[in-house]
Amino acid sequence: MSRLMGDPGNRSRLGSGNEARQEPTDRRRDDTRRFVTFALGGSRFALDSSQVKEVVMPTRVYSFPHTTPSLEGVLVRRGTAIPVCNPAGAFGEGGPRSLYVIAQCSYAGAAHAVAIPVSGACELVQGEPCESAEGLLDSEVTFVSGLLRTAGGTVPLLDMDQVVAHCI
Repeated sequence: MSRLMGDPGNRSRLGSGNEARQEPTDRRRDDTRRFVTFALGGSRFALDSSQVKEVVMPTRVYSFPHTTPSLEGVLVRRGTAIPVCNPAGAFGEGGPRSLYVIAQCSYAGAAHAVAIPVSGACELVQGEPCESAEGLLDSEVTFVSGLLRTAGGTVPLLDMDQVVAHCI
């Protein structure tokens, strides 16, 4: 989880004599933003860090009778029930669960927090989003909203609204 902490190398350097001409950090980076990457099924995916509320260690998932296999139950965090959506059937089985990514999504016209189980480490990376992922993915999964270009390669951007719509 220490990979999610701020990177001192990303901080603006002051005292170079160019302070009067420096643009705000957001303008200098253009479309480069921060994203959280994680393993889901056998692949890596990314979410914009502004969508990620927290990354937590596995805790008890309270299950209840229902007919949707991809809705496992709920996690209770700070007195709030957070649904756990597991789209593993669409992505294939991955390694053992190591974390839950709790992210913000829209469903039924309102913003909700939803948890998805992931395997492996989560990383905070900088990247540039691209709009289209057509033809670049070898499955018919509709959970991808675009691609993320990072220094380490290209990662599909997960569309949490579509994940929730599949689970519920």
